[in-house]
Amino acid sequence: MDRIRNAVTRARQTREGARPEAAAAPAAAMRAPAPAYAPVAASQSGDALNLPSVQCNFDNFARNRIIANEQDPVLNAYRVLRTRALQKMDAEGWKTIAVVSPGSGAGKTVTAINLAIAISSKPGSRATLVDLDFYRPSVARYLGITDAPSSLDFFEGKCAAHDVAVRPGLSDVVLIANERVTRRGAEHLTSSKVDELMDMAIHDFGSRVVIFDMSPLLGCDDTIAFLPKVDCVLLVAASGDTRVEDLKEAKRILGKSNMLGSVLNKAPAAFMPNQYY
Repeated sequence: MDRIRNAVTRARQTREGARPEAAAAPAAAMRAPAPAYAPVAASQSGDALNLPSVQCNFDNFARNRIIANEQDPVLNAYRVLRTRALQKMDAEGWKTIAVVSPGSGAGKTVTAINLAIAISSKPGSRATLVDLDFYRPSVARYLGITDAPSSLDFFEGKCAAHDVAVRPGLSDVVLIANERVTRRGAEHLTSSKVDELMDMAIHDFGSRVVIFDMSPLLGCDDTIAFLPKVDCVLLVAASGDTRVEDLKEAKRILGKSNMLGSVLNKAPAAFMPNQYY
């Protein structure tokens, strides 16, 4: 009897001791913004693709203008962009997008990253994000990743295509990053290795969309050389920064490319439609 009484007493004490923590948990959950993506644990993010994992620095996402949580004011804009892009691409049978801008500073890298996150958060829509800006590669830096392999190692014949792909801990994103600079970008981007990279992303990885962050159109010939390889182009301009004459020249260069659409970055809030939402 004493043993039973002691067991009941211990059970009651355990329940009472756990109550304050259990009560605090919902309040903490309400204070923390829900992520706009579903972060994947590093030990699990390789999943069936059997790709290595790298760790993003999520604390710096907001500072780098990367979608940080469900309360992020730009999230809805990128969801609209995602839906319109997927509708157009599905209708045309397109799989690959080059994200370009006339010059630097328009926000093409941020647009490429956020579009990949928005697409991958839609169930069944894997996005592969590839950094092919060989003059100023920034995707890994914006994501806070320091240990990803370089796509240049593949283009230079130092490794296989599969060796430069990783999972960055975002919903369903495959990342092919780069942190090295080369002046032989045009040669790499017109080689058969680009076709191999695209084929791997689409067929081996099952990507619904492959997004390429490219060098500015007017800064070098890398992107111009690459355009015939890609299905469509998303043009990014910045309000107050991109010059009209540069935009006209970019439009002329893209004359034979399939235009997915354009994005106006850094737009004044007063110009944004549907502010109620």
